[in-house]
Amino acid sequence: MRERQIGIHIIVKDEAEWLPQCLESIQGADEIIVVDTGSTDDSPILAESYGAKVVNMLWQDSFSDPRNEALRHANTEWIFYLDADECLVSGLDAVRDVLQTTNAEAFTVLIDNKLGPHPEDRLKHRALRIFRNGRGYQFRGRIHEDIGQSIVDKCGSSFIKDSTIQIDHYGYLPQILNKKNKVVRNEKLLKKELAEKPNHPFYLYNMGITYCQAGHLEEAKAYMQKALIHTPDVAPFRPTLIRDLSKIMLELQEVQQVETLLRKELLTYPDYSDLSYLLGESLGMQGLLEASLESYHRATEHNNDRYVMEVGINSYHAFNKMAETAVFLGHLEDAARWFHRALQVHNTYVPALQGIAEAFQQLNVSDKEISILFQDIVRPQSSDDYAVLTEALYNVGAFREVVDLIPETQLTDPRLLFRYATALIQNGNYADADQILSRYANISETDDIERLFFLRSICQWQLVGYLNEKFLVEIPDFIRGPLSDLNRSFTNETKSTEEPVKDQRLSEYAQKLIRESVSLQCLDTANRLAVLNPDNLLLYAKELYHLGKTLQSADLLLDILHQNRYDKEAMFMIGELLFDKGHYMQAAEIFETSINNGDENPRTRTGAALCYLHLAAVNLKEAISRESDVQTLSNDLKNIDESIRLLNRTLWHTKWVGYRRRIRDEETSHLLVHDC
Repeated sequence: MRERQIGIHIIVKDEAEWLPQCLESIQGADEIIVVDTGSTDDSPILAESYGAKVVNMLWQDSFSDPRNEALRHANTEWIFYLDADECLVSGLDAVRDVLQTTNAEAFTVLIDNKLGPHPEDRLKHRALRIFRNGRGYQFRGRIHEDIGQSIVDKCGSSFIKDSTIQIDHYGYLPQILNKKNKVVRNEKLLKKELAEKPNHPFYLYNMGITYCQAGHLEEAKAYMQKALIHTPDVAPFRPTLIRDLSKIMLELQEVQQVETLLRKELLTYPDYSDLSYLLGESLGMQGLLEASLESYHRATEHNNDRYVMEVGINSYHAFNKMAETAVFLGHLEDAARWFHRALQVHNTYVPALQGIAEAFQQLNVSDKEISILFQDIVRPQSSDDYAVLTEALYNVGAFREVVDLIPETQLTDPRLLFRYATALIQNGNYADADQILSRYANISETDDIERLFFLRSICQWQLVGYLNEKFLVEIPDFIRGPLSDLNRSFTNETKSTEEPVKDQRLSEYAQKLIRESVSLQCLDTANRLAVLNPDNLLLYAKELYHLGKTLQSADLLLDILHQNRYDKEAMFMIGELLFDKGHYMQAAEIFETSINNGDENPRTRTGAALCYLHLAAVNLKEAISRESDVQTLSNDLKNIDESIRLLNRTLWHTKWVGYRRRIRDEETSHLLVHDC
C-alpha cells in the first residue's frame, strides 16, 4: 500500500532558541513548511538548514492567516501542524502507521504541556493536529486557531479520530511566557475577537485564562462565569472551563460555591478525575475531611484522556492528598500506605517522600530506617534523585542521614553541596561545613556564590564570633562590603553611637542572614543580627515562630506589640499564641484588631470565629450548670462543639512539619507554664 505523505507546518517569529529541537523531532517528513511572521533572529536560516521551505508573511494579528498561508503551499496528502516550542515525541514512523489504513479526515494527538521544572508539573490534553490536505479546510480565529470546525462542517465529527501520537509542549513554562510576553499578546487578540463576538464562549473562557496567568483572579472568574452561561453543553472545552473556574474560585476561598458547582457538574462528567480532586479540596477546606477523602479516592478511579488532566491527579496527587488527610485525622498507618502508593507511581514526588517520613517518625520509626526505605524507593543515580531524596530527609530533620547519603562526587552540584553543608550546620559541625564549602567554592551562579559566603560567615560567627581577615579577602567584591560592615558590628571595632545598619542594602543582607541563621538553628548569630535594627527584631521574632520556637518568639512579639511596630503576620501569631493558651477573649481582640486594620486573610477570620465559639461554649456550660431544663441549651452546645470541630479541621492554624514540628513539640511541653 502507498505510504502516506506527511507535511509539517510551523509558524515562527524569533524562535531560534526552540526551533532546532522541534525540527530535529520531525526529520524525515516529506515536506516542512515554516511560515515566518517577522523574525529578527536566525529562525529562517535554521529552518532552511533542516530542509524547510520558508514562507515570509507580515504578522496581521491572526494565527489563522499564517496557518492558511502554509496550506496554500502544501503538496502532501496529510498536514501535521506544530508550534516551534513543541516536539513530536512519538516519531514520524508512528504517525505513518496511524495513517496507513484509515478513512478518517483528521486525528487528535496527546499534548504533554510542561508547566515547571519538576516531572509532576505537567498538564495533558487532546488537540486536533493532523488532517487531510486538499479538502478545502480552513483555520478560523485570530488566536487558538481551529481547523476542527471546518472539518465538522464538511464531514461531521465522526470522521475525527483519536490517536496515540504524543507531542511535548514547552510554551507554558513561566520563563517562556514572560520572555515572549504571551499574556499581553493574547489579551490583545482576544479583545479583538470579543469586540466582534462579545458572547463567544470560547474567547470569553480564554480571556479568563489570560487574566488568570496575569494574576487577576477576580477578572478571570468574571470572564469564565460569563463563558459558562454561553457555553453549549456539548462544547468540548466545557469540562475544562468547569475545572479552571473551580481552581480560580478555590484560590479566592469561595469553597462552598465550588462544592455546589462541582457536585452539579460531576453528574455530567463523573469520570473527570480533576473535578473529583477539586471537590476533595473544597471539602477539605471546609473541614469535611471524611467526605474529602472519599472524593480524592473517586479521582483515582478514572483515567480518561478525553479531558484536560493534570498529570498524576488520578494517581500520586490524589493518593498524597488522601494520605495528608489521614495524617490530620490521626490515621497514621493508613497515611503511610497511601503515601507509599503515591511513591509507587512517582518515586521522586517530594510531598509524598516527606509525608511518609513524617508519618513514620510519628510511628516511632528511626531516621536511619526511613533513609534506608527512601534509598530502596528512589534508588538514586542522578543528582536530581539525590536532590529530592535529601530534601525530604532534611525537611524531617534527618540531618545525619543526609550527610551519610550524599556521595562526595555529587558535591559539585550546588543543590547537594548546600544540602550537605546545611545538614552539617544543623548538627553543629560548623568547622566541617565551612571546610566543605571552601573546598567547592568555584560555583558560578551569583545567587549560589552569595549563599555560599553567607553560610560560611554563619559558620564562622557561630564558631568564633567574627570573620577573620583571611576569609574577608576571599569574599567576592559584590558582597564583601556588607559582610565586612556586619562583621565589624559584632566586634569592638564599632563603638560609636551611630547605628551600623542604616544602609538599605546592608539591612537587606542582615535580614537574609537572619532568615538563614534561624532556619539553621544558629540563634546566636541570628540574635546578634537582630539587635542591629528594630525592624530586624520583628523579622527575627517571626522567623523564630516559623521555626517552632514559639515561647522564645512570644516574648519578642508581645514587646513589639507594645511598641506598636507589629504587622499583620505578627498579629496573627500573637492571636494564635493566646488562642493556644485558652485566652479566647484576648485572642479575639487581637484577631479583630487585625481584621479592622485590613487583614483579609481567611485564617484570621477563622481564628476570631473560633474564639467567639469557645467563649459561647463556656457561657453555655455555665448556664447548663444553673438551669433545670437544659435540653435546648445542650443542643446549642452540641452545635457549637461541632462548628469548633469543623473549623479546627480547616487548617487555619500554623502547621509545623519536619524538624520544626520536633522543635514545636518540645516547646509545647512547656506551654502550660509560660504565660503570654
